[in-house]
Amino acid sequence: MTTPEFRTSLDVLRLLSDALTVPHTLDEGLAQITRMNCELMQSEQTTLLLRDEGRQELIVRTCLGVASDNLRVGHPIVVPARMKRILWRTRYTHQINWIEAGIEHIGFPILVTPISVRGTRVGLLITGKSRTDPQYDVIRQRMHGLIATFASLVIENAKIYDYLRQQFAQRSKDLIVENRRESNGTRDEAEQLMISSLTNPDKVVRLLAESFYKELSRAGFSAGNITMAAAHILECITREEPV
Repeated sequence: MTTPEFRTSLDVLRLLSDALTVPHTLDEGLAQITRMNCELMQSEQTTLLLRDEGRQELIVRTCLGVASDNLRVGHPIVVPARMKRILWRTRYTHQINWIEAGIEHIGFPILVTPISVRGTRVGLLITGKSRTDPQYDVIRQRMHGLIATFASLVIENAKIYDYLRQQFAQRSKDLIVENRRESNGTRDEAEQLMISSLTNPDKVVRLLAESFYKELSRAGFSAGNITMAAAHILECITREEPV
């Protein structure tokens, strides 16, 4: 393996590691995928679209290397009807050559790969304006498909983290309601929760730990994953890691 090939392999592994282990907001994760796609594909342009099934639109989530009103983050992509049909129906990686009256400033040909989460298409990864060969060979198409898979992991992980945050927020509300009932309405909710944490901390942490376990389990994490999370908490305590 040559040095450039080894460097590319290392970049791919780094991207995969980050996608699987580093908590991101959805925007942060997709922005990272977009930057890494340009680097690994040796291209100047990348955009990531998410499907809006209700409106049957492709929404621009990230865009790098394209300055066009047709590609505005947070808005549907503006393309000719023919190209929109092609993009909406895309199920496999393929190259799209220049289309008459296509998007201004796009470096055709472009490579398009669907992003799927658990078998459902949720978006598209699009690459254009290659810095090397304008035609995408089989190896680069496979690389593009791999990066799209990483994008799906980022999306799925971000959704799981959002779900867990919502569940913990709901559990906190439940604790506040319970504490309000115990205080007979004589204290405000935040004060009562703080007092309960001080006077009966074991009860509070047991409830939170139980909620932590249930929500991780519902989100699809295995017993081994949850055990690892518990072990990491112990490790943080041992290191006296600041919060």
